[in-house]
Amino acid sequence: MNFSRILTLIIIFYVQNIFSQDLSESFLKENAQLIINESKTCVFTTIDKVGSPSSRIMDPFVPKNDFIVYLVTNPKSRKVTEIKKDPRVVLTFQNMNGYITIKGTVSLIYGINEKNKFWKEDWTPYYKNKESALLLKVIPLSMEIVNSNAGISGDPDTWSPVKISF
Repeated sequence: MNFSRILTLIIIFYVQNIFSQDLSESFLKENAQLIINESKTCVFTTIDKVGSPSSRIMDPFVPKNDFIVYLVTNPKSRKVTEIKKDPRVVLTFQNMNGYITIKGTVSLIYGINEKNKFWKEDWTPYYKNKESALLLKVIPLSMEIVNSNAGISGDPDTWSPVKISF
């Protein structure tokens, strides 16, 4: 083997190691939680009656590190009609260094006990009482994450982000 061939192989090996991201799931989840904690809001996307995405900004509550997300809405809202037809949703959180996208399914919570347990006080001014609000519970199926400060980036060719399945 000549010198230029060896040098080429060394460069290929070096570049592959730089761009390969063998990041642990716990590291990814920890960084995802940081992004959620720094986000004041999220984009909540449902599927409308003609099958198109329908997005809005919402105020989430993520009480634990399991990525179950709670939100509250008016029971007569368009999103509730869309959720009843198709419970698949997407949530996107971002900060200055990256974003996470959670794909999941949402359930409608009518019971006052669960509302009391997962109620965020910031929601109170917008509702006459908890009974007049509808709690949404998003169970994650998968999560994509990009965080440039933590070295979590997408595939260098496709830009596809790192993904965790639940």
